Amino acid sequence: MELKKRIRFTTAHCKSNGIVTRPNADNGFWLSVLITLALLVNVMNRDRQPINQVYKRTTTLCFGMCIHSMCIFISFCSKRSIYVGGKVLYTAITTGFTSLVFWILLKDNFIVSILSGLFSSVLYDQILDRTLRQMPKSFSLGEASLVCQGFVAFLYNAFFQIPKSFIYKELKYNTIDQIHLVVQIGLLGSSLIIMLCHFLPALRNAFRFWIISILIVSGLALLPIAGRPAFSILFKFMFNDLNRAMTLVMYLLILLITSVFVAWRVNRNGTANTSIRKIFHIIILFVYFPGLWCQCTLLYVASGFMLALMLLLETARIIKLWPIHGILEVVVKSFVDEKDAGLVAFTPIYLLIGCSLPLWLHPVPCDMTDSAGHDFLKLMAGILSVGIGDTLASICGYYLGKHKWDGSNKSVEGTLASMIGQFAVVFVLFKMGVVQLNTLKAATVGSAIIINVLIEAKTNQVDNLTLPLVTYIVLGLA
Repeated sequence: MELKKRIRFTTAHCKSNGIVTRPNADNGFWLSVLITLALLVNVMNRDRQPINQVYKRTTTLCFGMCIHSMCIFISFCSKRSIYVGGKVLYTAITTGFTSLVFWILLKDNFIVSILSGLFSSVLYDQILDRTLRQMPKSFSLGEASLVCQGFVAFLYNAFFQIPKSFIYKELKYNTIDQIHLVVQIGLLGSSLIIMLCHFLPALRNAFRFWIISILIVSGLALLPIAGRPAFSILFKFMFNDLNRAMTLVMYLLILLITSVFVAWRVNRNGTANTSIRKIFHIIILFVYFPGLWCQCTLLYVASGFMLALMLLLETARIIKLWPIHGILEVVVKSFVDEKDAGLVAFTPIYLLIGCSLPLWLHPVPCDMTDSAGHDFLKLMAGILSVGIGDTLASICGYYLGKHKWDGSNKSVEGTLASMIGQFAVVFVLFKMGVVQLNTLKAATVGSAIIINVLIEAKTNQVDNLTLPLVTYIVLGLA
Protein backbone atom coordinates (compact mmCIF):
# COMPACT_ATOMS: atom_id res chain seq x y z
CA MET A 1 0.00 0.00 0.00
CA GLU A 2 2.83 2.41 0.88
CA LEU A 3 4.55 1.64 -2.44
CA LYS A 4 1.36 2.41 -4.38
CA LYS A 5 1.05 5.74 -2.56
CA ARG A 6 4.63 6.66 -3.48
CA ILE A 7 4.04 5.73 -7.12
CA ARG A 8 0.85 7.81 -7.28
CA PHE A 9 2.66 10.74 -5.62
CA THR A 10 5.55 10.64 -8.11
CA THR A 11 3.27 10.15 -11.12
CA ALA A 12 1.06 13.10 -10.18
CA HIS A 13 3.95 15.51 -9.68
CA CYS A 14 5.69 14.41 -12.88
CA LYS A 15 2.50 14.88 -14.89
CA SER A 16 2.20 18.41 -13.51
CA ASN A 17 5.59 19.02 -15.15
CA GLY A 18 4.59 17.40 -18.45
CA ILE A 19 6.40 14.12 -17.80
CA VAL A 20 4.96 10.58 -17.83
CA THR A 21 7.15 8.08 -15.99
CA ARG A 22 7.21 4.30 -16.38
CA PRO A 23 4.02 2.66 -15.03
CA ASN A 24 4.16 0.68 -11.77
CA ALA A 25 7.53 2.15 -10.79
CA ASP A 26 8.34 4.57 -8.00
CA ASN A 27 10.71 7.52 -8.44
CA GLY A 28 13.94 5.49 -8.06
CA PHE A 29 15.85 8.56 -6.85
CA TRP A 30 18.59 6.37 -5.37
CA LEU A 31 19.72 5.24 -8.83
CA SER A 32 21.20 8.67 -9.52
CA VAL A 33 24.13 8.04 -7.14
CA LEU A 34 25.19 4.63 -8.48
CA ILE A 35 27.60 5.67 -11.26
CA THR A 36 29.26 8.22 -9.00
CA LEU A 37 29.72 5.63 -6.23
CA ALA A 38 31.11 3.09 -8.71
CA LEU A 39 33.71 5.57 -9.95
CA LEU A 40 34.55 6.80 -6.44
CA VAL A 41 35.21 3.24 -5.26
CA ASN A 42 37.83 2.89 -7.98
CA VAL A 43 39.39 6.26 -7.24
CA MET A 44 39.64 5.41 -3.53
CA ASN A 45 41.34 2.10 -4.45
CA ARG A 46 43.96 3.89 -6.56
CA ASP A 47 46.75 1.93 -4.84
CA ARG A 48 45.56 -1.20 -6.71
CA GLN A 49 45.21 0.33 -10.19
CA PRO A 50 46.44 3.55 -11.81
CA ILE A 51 43.88 6.33 -12.11
CA ASN A 52 44.53 8.85 -14.88
CA GLN A 53 43.38 12.46 -14.93
CA VAL A 54 40.52 11.82 -17.37
CA TYR A 55 39.07 9.19 -15.03
CA LYS A 56 39.24 11.64 -12.11
CA ARG A 57 37.55 14.29 -14.23
CA THR A 58 34.78 11.86 -15.18
CA THR A 59 34.25 10.99 -11.52
CA THR A 60 33.97 14.68 -10.64
CA LEU A 61 31.62 15.26 -13.57
CA CYS A 62 29.34 12.43 -12.42
CA PHE A 63 29.40 13.78 -8.89
CA GLY A 64 28.20 17.13 -10.23
CA MET A 65 25.43 15.44 -12.23
CA CYS A 66 24.42 13.50 -9.11
CA ILE A 67 23.99 16.77 -7.18
CA HIS A 68 22.11 18.27 -10.10
CA SER A 69 19.80 15.24 -10.14
CA MET A 70 18.99 15.74 -6.47
CA CYS A 71 18.04 19.36 -7.18
CA ILE A 72 15.78 18.24 -10.03
CA PHE A 73 14.13 15.57 -7.89
CA ILE A 74 13.48 18.08 -5.11
CA SER A 75 11.91 20.43 -7.64
CA PHE A 76 9.64 17.65 -8.91
CA CYS A 77 8.27 17.37 -5.38
CA SER A 78 7.38 21.06 -5.39
CA LYS A 79 4.86 23.20 -7.20
CA ARG A 80 5.37 23.83 -10.90
CA SER A 81 6.16 27.52 -10.35
CA ILE A 82 9.00 26.61 -7.99
CA TYR A 83 10.38 24.08 -10.51
CA VAL A 84 10.52 26.66 -13.35
CA GLY A 85 11.73 29.52 -11.18
CA GLY A 86 14.42 27.52 -9.45
CA LYS A 87 15.88 25.92 -12.57
CA VAL A 88 18.42 28.65 -13.25
CA LEU A 89 19.35 28.81 -9.58
CA TYR A 90 20.17 25.14 -9.06
CA THR A 91 21.90 24.98 -12.46
CA ALA A 92 24.15 27.85 -11.36
CA ILE A 93 24.81 26.21 -7.99
CA THR A 94 25.73 22.88 -9.59
CA THR A 95 27.94 24.54 -12.20
CA GLY A 96 29.76 26.62 -9.59
CA PHE A 97 30.30 23.76 -7.17
CA THR A 98 31.52 21.31 -9.82
CA SER A 99 33.82 23.91 -11.38
CA LEU A 100 35.42 24.58 -8.00
CA VAL A 101 36.11 20.87 -7.52
CA PHE A 102 37.74 20.69 -10.96
CA TRP A 103 39.81 23.81 -10.27
CA ILE A 104 40.85 23.26 -6.65
CA LEU A 105 41.09 19.48 -6.25
CA LEU A 106 42.07 18.41 -9.77
CA LYS A 107 44.20 21.51 -10.45
CA ASP A 108 42.59 21.99 -13.86
CA ASN A 109 42.81 25.17 -15.89
CA PHE A 110 40.17 27.69 -14.76
CA ILE A 111 38.49 27.82 -18.19
CA VAL A 112 38.47 24.02 -18.46
CA SER A 113 36.96 23.84 -14.97
CA ILE A 114 34.14 26.23 -15.88
CA LEU A 115 33.41 24.37 -19.12
CA SER A 116 33.39 21.03 -17.30
CA GLY A 117 31.01 22.44 -14.70
CA LEU A 118 28.68 23.67 -17.43
CA PHE A 119 28.93 20.26 -19.10
CA SER A 120 27.78 18.53 -15.92
CA SER A 121 24.80 20.80 -15.37
CA VAL A 122 23.51 22.55 -18.50
CA LEU A 123 24.02 19.71 -20.98
CA TYR A 124 22.91 17.05 -18.51
CA ASP A 125 19.81 19.06 -17.57
CA GLN A 126 18.81 19.46 -21.21
CA ILE A 127 19.39 15.81 -22.11
CA LEU A 128 17.53 14.56 -19.03
CA ASP A 129 14.60 16.90 -19.63
CA ARG A 130 14.33 15.96 -23.31
CA THR A 131 14.66 12.25 -22.53
CA LEU A 132 11.85 12.30 -19.98
CA ARG A 133 9.53 14.37 -22.18
CA GLN A 134 10.25 12.68 -25.53
CA MET A 135 10.13 9.12 -24.18
CA PRO A 136 6.99 8.83 -22.02
CA LYS A 137 6.48 5.67 -19.97
CA SER A 138 10.06 4.54 -20.67
CA PHE A 139 11.84 5.54 -17.44
CA SER A 140 11.40 6.19 -13.78
CA LEU A 141 13.12 9.42 -12.73
CA GLY A 142 16.08 7.49 -11.33
CA GLU A 143 16.45 5.30 -14.43
CA ALA A 144 16.45 8.36 -16.70
CA SER A 145 19.04 10.02 -14.48
CA LEU A 146 21.28 6.94 -14.58
CA VAL A 147 21.08 6.57 -18.37
CA CYS A 148 21.63 10.27 -19.03
CA GLN A 149 24.57 10.46 -16.64
CA GLY A 150 26.22 7.59 -18.47
CA PHE A 151 25.64 9.24 -21.85
CA VAL A 152 26.99 12.64 -20.75
CA ALA A 153 30.03 10.98 -19.14
CA PHE A 154 30.68 9.16 -22.43
CA LEU A 155 30.44 12.41 -24.42
CA TYR A 156 32.80 14.12 -21.98
CA ASN A 157 35.39 11.34 -22.35
CA ALA A 158 35.07 11.33 -26.13
CA PHE A 159 35.45 15.12 -26.25
CA PHE A 160 38.69 14.98 -24.27
CA GLN A 161 40.28 11.94 -25.89
CA ILE A 162 39.29 11.59 -29.56
CA PRO A 163 40.32 15.05 -30.89
CA LYS A 164 43.64 14.81 -29.05
CA SER A 165 44.44 11.51 -30.75
CA PHE A 166 44.52 12.93 -34.28
CA ILE A 167 45.64 16.49 -33.48
CA TYR A 168 48.75 15.39 -31.57
CA LYS A 169 50.12 12.65 -33.81
CA GLU A 170 53.31 12.40 -31.77
CA LEU A 171 51.42 10.96 -28.79
CA LYS A 172 52.18 7.30 -28.11
CA TYR A 173 49.22 4.98 -27.51
CA ASN A 174 49.44 1.37 -26.45
CA THR A 175 47.06 -1.24 -27.92
CA ILE A 176 44.50 -0.90 -25.13
CA ASP A 177 44.35 2.89 -25.49
CA GLN A 178 43.99 2.64 -29.27
CA ILE A 179 41.17 0.10 -28.99
CA HIS A 180 39.45 2.25 -26.37
CA LEU A 181 39.48 5.17 -28.81
CA VAL A 182 38.13 2.99 -31.65
CA VAL A 183 35.21 1.86 -29.47
CA GLN A 184 34.50 5.46 -28.50
CA ILE A 185 34.48 6.44 -32.19
CA GLY A 186 32.03 3.62 -32.99
CA LEU A 187 29.64 4.62 -30.22
CA LEU A 188 29.98 8.29 -31.14
CA GLY A 189 29.05 7.46 -34.73
CA SER A 190 25.91 5.58 -33.72
CA SER A 191 24.95 8.41 -31.32
CA LEU A 192 25.41 10.96 -34.11
CA ILE A 193 23.16 8.98 -36.50
CA ILE A 194 20.46 8.62 -33.84
CA MET A 195 20.56 12.33 -32.91
CA LEU A 196 20.37 13.38 -36.56
CA CYS A 197 17.30 11.17 -37.04
CA HIS A 198 15.75 12.73 -33.94
CA PHE A 199 16.35 16.37 -34.89
CA LEU A 200 15.98 16.01 -38.69
CA PRO A 201 12.82 14.03 -39.54
CA ALA A 202 13.76 14.13 -43.23
CA LEU A 203 16.50 11.58 -42.51
CA ARG A 204 13.92 8.98 -41.47
CA ASN A 205 13.49 8.11 -45.13
CA ALA A 206 15.22 4.79 -45.90
CA PHE A 207 17.41 6.11 -48.74
CA ARG A 208 18.56 9.19 -46.82
CA PHE A 209 19.13 7.17 -43.63
CA TRP A 210 21.39 4.62 -45.33
CA ILE A 211 23.32 7.33 -47.20
CA ILE A 212 23.99 9.45 -44.12
CA SER A 213 24.85 6.34 -42.08
CA ILE A 214 27.37 5.15 -44.67
CA LEU A 215 28.95 8.60 -44.84
CA ILE A 216 29.25 8.93 -41.06
CA VAL A 217 30.59 5.41 -40.54
CA SER A 218 33.09 5.80 -43.40
CA GLY A 219 34.28 9.17 -42.14
CA LEU A 220 34.76 7.98 -38.58
CA ALA A 221 36.47 4.76 -39.73
CA LEU A 222 39.11 6.90 -41.46
CA LEU A 223 39.81 9.09 -38.41
CA PRO A 224 43.52 8.83 -37.64
CA ILE A 225 44.62 7.49 -34.27
CA ALA A 226 48.35 7.93 -33.72
CA GLY A 227 48.69 8.37 -37.48
CA ARG A 228 46.68 5.27 -38.48
CA PRO A 229 43.01 5.01 -39.58
CA ALA A 230 40.70 3.66 -36.91
CA PHE A 231 39.47 0.76 -39.06
CA SER A 232 43.02 -0.51 -39.69
CA ILE A 233 43.73 -0.56 -35.94
CA LEU A 234 40.56 -2.55 -35.34
CA PHE A 235 41.24 -4.97 -38.20
CA LYS A 236 44.79 -5.65 -37.05
CA PHE A 237 43.65 -6.17 -33.49
CA MET A 238 40.97 -8.67 -34.51
CA PHE A 239 43.10 -10.86 -36.74
CA ASN A 240 46.74 -10.65 -35.63
CA ASP A 241 46.21 -13.25 -32.89
CA LEU A 242 44.92 -16.77 -33.58
CA ASN A 243 43.26 -17.22 -30.16
CA ARG A 244 41.50 -13.88 -30.52
CA ALA A 245 40.28 -14.78 -33.99
CA MET A 246 38.97 -18.13 -32.71
CA THR A 247 37.16 -16.40 -29.85
CA LEU A 248 35.64 -13.99 -32.35
CA VAL A 249 34.40 -16.95 -34.41
CA MET A 250 32.88 -18.43 -31.23
CA TYR A 251 31.08 -15.13 -30.56
CA LEU A 252 29.72 -15.13 -34.11
CA LEU A 253 28.47 -18.70 -33.65
CA ILE A 254 26.71 -17.67 -30.42
CA LEU A 255 25.13 -14.77 -32.32
CA LEU A 256 23.99 -17.17 -35.02
CA ILE A 257 22.51 -19.61 -32.49
CA THR A 258 20.72 -16.72 -30.77
CA SER A 259 19.29 -15.55 -34.10
CA VAL A 260 18.04 -19.08 -34.88
CA PHE A 261 16.39 -19.27 -31.45
CA VAL A 262 14.71 -15.90 -31.98
CA ALA A 263 13.46 -16.95 -35.43
CA TRP A 264 12.11 -20.22 -34.00
CA ARG A 265 10.32 -18.40 -31.21
CA VAL A 266 8.83 -15.80 -33.56
CA ASN A 267 7.51 -18.54 -35.84
CA ARG A 268 5.56 -19.96 -32.91
CA ASN A 269 3.52 -16.73 -32.91
CA GLY A 270 3.55 -16.32 -29.16
CA THR A 271 4.83 -13.88 -26.58
CA ALA A 272 7.72 -15.27 -24.56
CA ASN A 273 7.17 -15.73 -20.84
CA THR A 274 9.67 -14.80 -18.13
CA SER A 275 11.58 -18.08 -18.22
CA ILE A 276 11.93 -17.97 -22.03
CA ARG A 277 13.30 -14.41 -21.93
CA LYS A 278 15.90 -15.47 -19.37
CA ILE A 279 17.49 -17.72 -21.98
CA PHE A 280 19.20 -14.57 -23.26
CA HIS A 281 20.73 -14.18 -19.79
CA ILE A 282 22.13 -17.70 -20.05
CA ILE A 283 23.47 -17.11 -23.57
CA ILE A 284 25.30 -13.99 -22.46
CA LEU A 285 27.19 -16.06 -19.85
CA PHE A 286 28.90 -17.94 -22.70
CA VAL A 287 30.13 -14.61 -24.04
CA TYR A 288 31.37 -12.95 -20.87
CA PHE A 289 32.98 -15.83 -18.96
CA PRO A 290 35.53 -16.75 -21.66
CA GLY A 291 36.00 -13.08 -22.51
CA LEU A 292 36.90 -12.12 -18.95
CA TRP A 293 39.08 -15.21 -18.62
CA CYS A 294 41.33 -14.87 -21.68
CA GLN A 295 40.08 -12.24 -24.18
CA CYS A 296 39.24 -9.24 -22.06
CA THR A 297 40.06 -6.58 -24.67
CA LEU A 298 38.06 -8.37 -27.35
CA LEU A 299 35.08 -8.53 -24.98
CA TYR A 300 35.46 -4.79 -24.36
CA VAL A 301 35.43 -4.10 -28.11
CA ALA A 302 32.58 -6.52 -28.86
CA SER A 303 30.35 -5.15 -26.09
CA GLY A 304 30.88 -1.55 -27.23
CA PHE A 305 30.11 -2.24 -30.88
CA MET A 306 27.17 -4.50 -30.02
CA LEU A 307 25.67 -1.62 -28.01
CA ALA A 308 26.09 0.68 -31.02
CA LEU A 309 24.42 -1.92 -33.27
CA MET A 310 21.49 -2.51 -30.90
CA LEU A 311 20.85 1.24 -30.58
CA LEU A 312 20.83 1.63 -34.36
CA LEU A 313 18.50 -1.36 -34.84
CA GLU A 314 16.07 0.01 -32.26
CA THR A 315 16.19 3.39 -34.00
CA ALA A 316 15.44 1.66 -37.31
CA ARG A 317 12.43 -0.05 -35.74
CA ILE A 318 11.07 3.16 -34.25
CA ILE A 319 11.37 5.22 -37.44
CA LYS A 320 9.93 2.28 -39.45
CA LEU A 321 12.99 1.95 -41.65
CA TRP A 322 12.68 -0.22 -44.74
CA PRO A 323 13.50 -3.12 -45.17
CA ILE A 324 14.18 -4.23 -41.58
CA HIS A 325 11.36 -2.56 -39.68
CA GLY A 326 8.86 -5.40 -40.05
CA ILE A 327 11.23 -8.09 -38.80
CA LEU A 328 12.37 -6.01 -35.84
CA GLU A 329 8.78 -5.19 -34.87
CA VAL A 330 7.79 -8.86 -34.80
CA VAL A 331 10.85 -9.79 -32.72
CA VAL A 332 10.22 -7.03 -30.19
CA LYS A 333 6.55 -7.98 -29.79
CA SER A 334 7.55 -11.59 -29.19
CA PHE A 335 10.06 -10.80 -26.45
CA VAL A 336 8.75 -7.55 -24.98
CA ASP A 337 9.08 -7.17 -21.22
CA GLU A 338 6.45 -5.66 -18.93
CA LYS A 339 8.90 -2.83 -18.21
CA ASP A 340 8.93 -1.84 -21.91
CA ALA A 341 5.83 0.32 -21.62
CA GLY A 342 7.24 3.15 -23.71
CA LEU A 343 8.13 3.47 -27.36
CA VAL A 344 11.64 2.01 -27.00
CA ALA A 345 12.28 -1.65 -26.10
CA PHE A 346 15.06 -1.12 -23.57
CA THR A 347 15.19 -4.59 -21.97
CA PRO A 348 17.76 -6.20 -24.33
CA ILE A 349 19.83 -3.02 -24.36
CA TYR A 350 19.80 -2.89 -20.56
CA LEU A 351 20.92 -6.53 -20.40
CA LEU A 352 23.99 -5.78 -22.51
CA ILE A 353 24.76 -2.57 -20.62
CA GLY A 354 24.31 -4.20 -17.21
CA CYS A 355 26.70 -7.05 -17.96
CA SER A 356 29.22 -4.66 -19.56
CA LEU A 357 29.15 -1.78 -17.05
CA PRO A 358 31.79 -3.27 -14.71
CA LEU A 359 34.10 -3.63 -17.71
CA TRP A 360 33.40 -0.11 -18.97
CA LEU A 361 33.68 1.60 -15.58
CA HIS A 362 36.87 -0.09 -14.47
CA PRO A 363 40.04 2.05 -14.84
CA VAL A 364 42.17 -0.89 -16.10
CA PRO A 365 39.84 -3.81 -16.91
CA CYS A 366 42.40 -6.00 -18.71
CA ASP A 367 45.84 -7.03 -17.42
CA MET A 368 48.98 -7.86 -19.41
CA THR A 369 47.70 -11.38 -20.13
CA ASP A 370 44.46 -9.93 -21.60
CA SER A 371 42.46 -11.30 -18.67
CA ALA A 372 40.42 -9.66 -15.94
CA GLY A 373 43.05 -11.10 -13.59
CA HIS A 374 42.73 -10.23 -9.91
CA ASP A 375 39.61 -8.17 -10.64
CA PHE A 376 37.79 -11.10 -12.28
CA LEU A 377 35.11 -11.27 -9.59
CA LYS A 378 34.51 -7.53 -9.65
CA LEU A 379 34.27 -7.42 -13.43
CA MET A 380 31.79 -10.29 -13.46
CA ALA A 381 29.45 -8.34 -11.15
CA GLY A 382 27.00 -8.00 -14.05
CA ILE A 383 26.86 -11.64 -15.09
CA LEU A 384 26.89 -12.76 -11.44
CA SER A 385 23.92 -10.62 -10.41
CA VAL A 386 21.94 -10.59 -13.69
CA GLY A 387 23.16 -13.54 -15.74
CA ILE A 388 23.06 -15.97 -12.81
CA GLY A 389 21.18 -14.40 -9.90
CA ASP A 390 18.31 -12.71 -11.72
CA THR A 391 17.91 -15.69 -14.07
CA LEU A 392 17.59 -18.20 -11.22
CA ALA A 393 15.28 -15.86 -9.30
CA SER A 394 12.95 -15.50 -12.29
CA ILE A 395 12.88 -19.14 -13.38
CA CYS A 396 12.57 -20.63 -9.87
CA GLY A 397 10.10 -17.95 -8.86
CA TYR A 398 8.02 -18.60 -11.99
CA TYR A 399 7.79 -22.37 -11.47
CA LEU A 400 8.23 -22.81 -7.71
CA GLY A 401 7.39 -19.46 -6.12
CA LYS A 402 4.54 -19.68 -3.60
CA HIS A 403 5.49 -17.15 -0.92
CA LYS A 404 5.58 -13.53 -2.05
CA TRP A 405 7.61 -10.75 -0.46
CA ASP A 406 5.45 -8.11 1.19
CA GLY A 407 4.57 -5.39 -1.33
CA SER A 408 6.24 -7.23 -4.22
CA ASN A 409 5.36 -9.84 -6.82
CA LYS A 410 8.77 -11.50 -6.34
CA SER A 411 8.87 -14.80 -4.46
CA VAL A 412 10.97 -15.85 -1.48
CA GLU A 413 11.83 -19.09 -3.30
CA GLY A 414 13.22 -17.15 -6.25
CA THR A 415 15.32 -14.98 -3.95
CA LEU A 416 16.78 -18.01 -2.18
CA ALA A 417 17.57 -19.67 -5.51
CA SER A 418 19.33 -16.51 -6.67
CA MET A 419 21.43 -16.29 -3.51
CA ILE A 420 22.38 -19.99 -3.48
CA GLY A 421 23.23 -19.94 -7.19
CA GLN A 422 25.52 -16.94 -6.88
CA PHE A 423 27.29 -18.39 -3.82
CA ALA A 424 27.73 -21.71 -5.68
CA VAL A 425 29.29 -20.03 -8.72
CA VAL A 426 31.73 -18.03 -6.59
CA PHE A 427 32.66 -21.18 -4.64
CA VAL A 428 33.34 -23.13 -7.87
CA LEU A 429 35.45 -20.29 -9.27
CA PHE A 430 37.40 -20.16 -6.00
CA LYS A 431 38.04 -23.92 -6.08
CA MET A 432 39.18 -23.66 -9.70
CA GLY A 433 41.62 -20.92 -8.76
CA VAL A 434 39.95 -18.36 -11.02
CA VAL A 435 39.29 -15.99 -8.10
CA GLN A 436 41.21 -15.50 -4.87
CA LEU A 437 39.36 -15.03 -1.61
CA ASN A 438 40.58 -14.07 1.84
CA THR A 439 38.34 -13.53 4.87
CA LEU A 440 37.63 -9.87 4.08
CA LYS A 441 36.95 -10.50 0.40
CA ALA A 442 34.73 -13.51 1.14
CA ALA A 443 32.69 -11.40 3.56
CA THR A 444 32.43 -8.62 0.95
CA VAL A 445 31.30 -11.07 -1.73
CA GLY A 446 28.70 -12.49 0.63
CA SER A 447 27.45 -8.99 1.43
CA ALA A 448 27.27 -8.08 -2.26
CA ILE A 449 25.22 -11.18 -3.06
CA ILE A 450 22.82 -10.70 -0.14
CA ILE A 451 22.33 -7.02 -0.99
CA ASN A 452 21.70 -7.65 -4.68
CA VAL A 453 19.17 -10.46 -4.07
CA LEU A 454 17.25 -8.29 -1.60
CA ILE A 455 17.21 -5.37 -4.04
CA GLU A 456 16.07 -7.72 -6.82
CA ALA A 457 13.24 -8.92 -4.61
CA LYS A 458 12.00 -5.51 -3.51
CA THR A 459 12.77 -2.96 -6.24
CA ASN A 460 10.53 -2.09 -9.17
CA GLN A 461 13.39 -0.39 -10.99
CA VAL A 462 15.13 -2.07 -13.96
CA ASP A 463 17.24 -4.76 -12.30
CA ASN A 464 19.43 -5.24 -15.40
CA LEU A 465 20.94 -1.85 -14.58
CA THR A 466 20.70 -1.59 -10.81
CA LEU A 467 21.94 -5.03 -9.73
CA PRO A 468 25.28 -4.96 -11.61
CA LEU A 469 26.11 -1.48 -10.35
CA VAL A 470 25.22 -2.25 -6.73
CA THR A 471 27.20 -5.51 -6.84
CA TYR A 472 30.18 -3.76 -8.45
CA ILE A 473 30.18 -1.04 -5.79
CA VAL A 474 30.07 -3.46 -2.88
CA LEU A 475 32.72 -5.76 -4.37
CA GLY A 476 34.95 -2.73 -4.86
CA LEU A 477 35.01 -2.08 -1.11
CA ALA A 478 37.17 -5.16 -0.43
